[in-house]
Amino acid sequence: MKATSIHHIALTVTNLDRSEAWYRDLFGVEVMLSEHGPARRALVMRNDAITIGLVQHGREPSTGFDPTVTGLDHAAFTVTSRADLDEWADELTRRGIAYSGPIDVPPGAILNFKDPDGIALSLFWDRDGSPAGRPSG
Repeated sequence: MKATSIHHIALTVTNLDRSEAWYRDLFGVEVMLSEHGPARRALVMRNDAITIGLVQHGREPSTGFDPTVTGLDHAAFTVTSRADLDEWADELTRRGIAYSGPIDVPPGAILNFKDPDGIALSLFWDRDGSPAGRPSG
C-alpha cells in the first residue's frame, strides 16, 4: 500500500469559464467530467500527461486572503489498484482519520481526507491504468 505519484491537482478559481479556457489553451486539456450545483461548479480536465480539477465556489470572493476561494483545493495521489484504495480506507479508519469514499468517479475511484492542518488530500485509483509517475502539472 503506497501512493505512487501525484495523479491530479484541483484548483479553486474565481471564474470557472475563464479558467477552463485558459487551461485548455495552455495545456491542451479537455473536459472529461463536470459538476454544476448551487454550492459550487467543478470541472476535471485532462490530456495524456496531466489532470487538473477546477472548482468555483458559489459565493463572491472576499477582498482579503481567503484560501477557500482561490488556490490549491486538494492534491490527489495515485494508488495502484482499487484493493490498494480500500486498504488506505482501512488504514485511515485505524488512525481515526475521517474520510469520504472511496467514491466511484470516472475514470476510477477517489478517497478524500484532510491532514492535521486541514489541507485536503485525495488518493485516486485510475481504472484505465494511467502510468504511475505520470506528472500532473
